[in-house]
Amino acid sequence: MEQNYETYTYLTVTLAPNSPYNQSPEALATIHPLITLVGQVGSLDDVQLLSVPKQEWAQRGEEVLASLKAAQGVHRVDVQSLRQRSKRDEL
Repeated sequence: MEQNYETYTYLTVTLAPNSPYNQSPEALATIHPLITLVGQVGSLDDVQLLSVPKQEWAQRGEEVLASLKAAQGVHRVDVQSLRQRSKRDEL
């Protein structure tokens, strides 16, 4: 799953064990019209990756976050940022 941080802002959503979104994560995209479900984060069943167009995020990001945080069964929402990985020197 290739991400484009120049075009989209990415959010990870951690779901509570009893969340209705555990059975159908695609329903997360219905919480707000700007949200698109990207998919599951690795092998973490309870963490989903969402995207919002960066241009829309700049204007309506707080609204999107509030909608997600108010949704039943959403435990946590984190905004992702692109970080350069540094290579460690071999000793």
